[in-house]
Parts: sequence; C-alpha cells; structure tokens
Amino acid sequence: MGIGAGLLWASASRDAWPLARLAERNPSACRLQPVQRQPPADHVDVRAHGAHGDGVRDDGAAIQRALNALKPGQWLLFPPGRYLHATRLVVAQQGATLSGYGATLHATNPADQALLIQAPGVRVQGFTMTAVTDRRRDAPWESRLAIWRDGGQRAPLTDIELRDNRIIESGAPGTPGANSSSSAAIFVHGVHGFLVAGNEVRRSLSDGIHVTGGARHGRVIGNTVRESGDDMVAVVSYLLQGDAKSDPPERIAAELQQRRERELVQDVLIADNDVAGQYWGRGISVVGGERITISRNRIDATTHAAGIYIAREQGWGSFGVRQVVVAGNHVSRVQTTRPAYTVLDAPQRWQRTGHGAVELVAHVFDDEARWPVLRSALTVEAVGVWGNLIEDVATAGVRVGYGWGHSAFTSWRGPALAGALRRYSGAAIRAVQLRDNRLLRVQSGGIEVLNVRDVRARMVCSGNTLDGRPLSPPGCAAAVAADAPVITGAAITCGA
Repeated sequence: MGIGAGLLWASASRDAWPLARLAERNPSACRLQPVQRQPPADHVDVRAHGAHGDGVRDDGAAIQRALNALKPGQWLLFPPGRYLHATRLVVAQQGATLSGYGATLHATNPADQALLIQAPGVRVQGFTMTAVTDRRRDAPWESRLAIWRDGGQRAPLTDIELRDNRIIESGAPGTPGANSSSSAAIFVHGVHGFLVAGNEVRRSLSDGIHVTGGARHGRVIGNTVRESGDDMVAVVSYLLQGDAKSDPPERIAAELQQRRERELVQDVLIADNDVAGQYWGRGISVVGGERITISRNRIDATTHAAGIYIAREQGWGSFGVRQVVVAGNHVSRVQTTRPAYTVLDAPQRWQRTGHGAVELVAHVFDDEARWPVLRSALTVEAVGVWGNLIEDVATAGVRVGYGWGHSAFTSWRGPALAGALRRYSGAAIRAVQLRDNRLLRVQSGGIEVLNVRDVRARMVCSGNTLDGRPLSPPGCAAAVAADAPVITGAAITCGA
C-alpha cells in the first residue's frame, strides 16, 4: 500500500503555523491512486463455488468456500447481484482482493454480520453492503466491515485497504433494514498500515468509522458518513482490552507502557471526509490517541454534541491525547438542528451535551491521579486548532477545559471496585494553540478557556475572529513560548 511517513504538519518555527506548508505540499484534497477495477486473469469468480447472487438463496457457505480456496494475492470477483449471508464472512488469505462493483452483500443476522478481515494485505473494494438489524450492538462481528484479529498477543495485521464501498440502509424507517449495521459500519482494530477511503456510510447503529485497538499508520480519507448512531469518525484508545472498570489504578500504572504499545492509536490522518447528521455522539473524535491530524473535513449538523471532540474520558478508561492537529476544517450547525433520522426515543433524542463546536476536555479519577505516571499521562496536550471555519453554533465555538477545578462522583461497577462511588475532576489540558480560526454566528461565546487558573496550561490564541472582529479570550497568550512543544500531528501524509 506504500503508506509513507513524514511530518505533514511540522512547523518551521514555533510562531509560524503550518497551513502554508500544507498548501504547498497538498494544494487541495488528498490524491489517491485510482482503484484497480479490472481483475487479473487468474481471478476467482464467487459463482464458481456455488454462489448465486439472486437475493433469495443464502450464499454464505458458498462465499466462505470461495474465500477459503483463495491463494495468496488472488482476487475474488463478485459479479453484479445480491448475495445473502446469515453468518460472518472471514477473509483469512494474505493479500486477497475482494472486488464487488455492482454487487450487494446483504447480511440477514443482526448478531453475526461482518465481512471480517483477519489476514494482512487484504483489499475490499466496490461493494454495497446492507443488513438486517434489531438493536445497537458492539462486537466486531456485529459491525458490517471489520478489520479484527482475535487474541491480544497475536501479531497485528498490516497493509489493509477498504475503498469505494457503500454501507447503507436497505429499508424504510421502522423496518429491519432501516439501519446498515448493528455496530460500527467500518471497524478498524489493531492494524498497522491501513487506508479507508472513498467509502459511503449511512445509518449505522454505532459509529460510522471506528479506529481502535492500537491501530496506527493509517489514513481515513474522502469518506462520506450520514445519520450514524454515534460518532461519525472516531479514534478511541482504551487503556486495556475488555472492561476498563475491572482494573485498579495501581495495575494500570504498573502496566502503562505495555498497554500503550498494544492499545494506543497512533499516526492517523483523517482528511477530506464529509460527515453530517448523526443523532448521537460527535462528528469526529479523538478519545485517547497520539499523533492524529484532522484536516479539511466538512462536519455538519452534529445535533447532539461537538463537531470535533478531543478528550480523555475517565468513564471509558481511555488514554490521554498528545500531538493532535485540527486544521482547515469546516464545522457547521452544531446543536442547532434536530436529527432528520433517529432510532432514539424522546426525550433522549433531543438531549444536547453543551459541547463547543470544537471541544477539548480531560477528566481523571482521584485514585488515578494519586499515581504520578497516570497523572502525567491522562491529559490532553500539544493540540493545534488552526485555520478552521466554525459557523452556526448554539454553544461556544471552541471550549477548552470543561470541569477544571470541579469534582463529581460516578458509580463504578466492576470486580475491583464493586459498587464504589469514584470521584473525578478536570485533568490537565496544556500546550494548546488556537490560531486563525474564523467563527461566525456563535451563540454562546466564541472561545471559552475554562482552565485559565492552570499556570502550566500555556494556551495560545492569535488571529481568531468572531463575525469578522478580533477574538482574544482571557487566559490565552498571544505568542508561543520558546520552550513550548512543536505540534506536529500525524507522522503520515496523504501519499499513495
């Protein structure tokens, strides 16, 4: 796949933000090599293994036979048709390409519906994918298109491409086909080197595109997401696999570095995506992650929460966040609309979080903060919010540090802390640069910096405007300190 490393966002100086460099290297959208649609001569036709594609008979067993018979690097071609399958389809052959232009894969079992990639070098392209769903679920095999290898000690998968697929609803609201996926539409777990590009996602019951499990060196480029049931594009890094509520802080502190190597998502470029209209969750989120760039995306009509959300969430046991660049995005209509499509009941469907259009937030449990290694790691640091257009917002345009200086309690059910009430407080948010953002029609303050009493925060605000007027919020310096960290974002480029 040839994913190249490079500092797309590295600044030449601490006072010169790097969108000019971005324009020089990538004057418009990320350019990708065209998809190879014509299969090689030695390809396999799925019908040769008994698949019909008639939309009546179940083709799951025949498709799996064809997948199992593939040789390394071989193509499996799905001619136009509608192929039903009642169980997951497992791609276990290295270097396989599945091509389905004109073909629809329709999953009939809400609890076992994924096209599940479990080998390196796999490419899936050109399919329309639909499904029967009943309720929101959360297992990898309940996603529609998933990269997932079972077993935490197995080597990560590498070099996987998901391109030009459509994961969409097949029925009217209120029918079993009203949603496209029981869980995330596209689930990316633990892969090193991935490309998710040019896909269309509509009405997944969970996230549209979900990247987790220590995935790294990846690009999420040029996708369209509409009316998902949670975040439209999400990077999520959990401190451990399984139930984060079951581990005491002392164990997490002792194993932090090992868990970081295994579970922290790193080096992901999220660019040129068009996402709109989810009825729960956020637009694009980084909940635990390092070296992430979010650039040139259109994020519209986030009815429930933030358009862009950068967070350490204590309730989900996530990692902290380091080195994130949010640049050149267009964020509009944040918590100003009601969802055009939702499966939620009232009053949940009308709830609003009060997030800013761009929200930076961190919380830590008191028992976590007693451990210096966790107190240092579970923060949000080195984030650049540069050159974004933010308009039509019911809350703040950018909000930083919600909960700073305040404490609250939450119930905690788990083997280690059964029935406990745990207190948590705002955690550190440091080395944030808010520069050259243009805010229009923001109802509740342009930029709110709520952790101004943290002398180590070292916020920088310059060149921002609200309805054409300069915007200089209290608590922000005008220039970057000489010893401030250079904010680089992802160490990966658009490159083919």
